[in-house]
Amino acid sequence: MADFSLVVMFLAVLIGLAILGFEVWMFVDAVKSPRFTDGQRLLWCLGMLLLHPFVAIAYYIVEYRRNGS
Repeated sequence: MADFSLVVMFLAVLIGLAILGFEVWMFVDAVKSPRFTDGQRLLWCLGMLLLHPFVAIAYYIVEYRRNGS
């Protein structure tokens, strides 16, 4: 039984790191993007810092994919 919990913990850490990597990728894109005003950039970045994956996913759908980055 201990082996199963170790596998579950490993998968949880792996998924967490993937989500963190995605969030950092979207945050860096928002910071570097020339298509935003300072106010828009601030709102996207604050949203990503406060509501983590939800705003990062919204940013990916609304901005990143739409603009073909």
